[in-house]
Amino acid sequence: LSGGAHIYVRSTTHYQKIYTNKMNTTNFELKDPSISARGAKTATLIQGKENDGVFLSLGNKSNPVKTPFGATSFNDEAATRKTIEFTLSPDQETKFQDFDKWAIAYLSKNSDRIFKKSLNQEQIKDLYKSPVTKRGDFPPHLRCKINVSGASICRCWDVENNRTQLPDDLKNCDLVPRIHISHMWMMAKEVGFVLNVIDMMCIPKEEVCPF
Repeated sequence: LSGGAHIYVRSTTHYQKIYTNKMNTTNFELKDPSISARGAKTATLIQGKENDGVFLSLGNKSNPVKTPFGATSFNDEAATRKTIEFTLSPDQETKFQDFDKWAIAYLSKNSDRIFKKSLNQEQIKDLYKSPVTKRGDFPPHLRCKINVSGASICRCWDVENNRTQLPDDLKNCDLVPRIHISHMWMMAKEVGFVLNVIDMMCIPKEEVCPF
């Protein structure tokens, strides 16, 4: 699939890769919101009768993606959990526009359960923060989270499907991230989804001797 997304459905024994030209949101659902011990309000995203998680791969070996900034953390370089943005092709951007349309329609339809009040789609649009960012004439970026160390570190793979070290500088690699859209975060005036990079194929750029 040229530059597209692959949807993964979890069975009891393995992840089944489903190649698709469109993000199929038919079976996506949000559980009732819950509040963590730290006071964070979230709603878990699931799909299907087995309450599976929602996973996808961005690109593939033949058509990897790039990150213009690498893994960054605002004013805290020692942080183990960082933000990473991937440049999207027009086709990939369309897929996440499909996701945004689903989210806005779903949240409006289920607003009494999720927000404890009735909200129409225009009101949801005022709250909703898309995972896709676009600045001026630059290509759109998909904003994700990545753990660069610790127990939940993103697993890194080479082109031969072997485990390898996560590079320090991801800007110099072609990448195929596998993403878990885990949950929706909820604040007083904003809501949005968390996209976690849990696996990533890293293809270092070949260096050419200048002499």
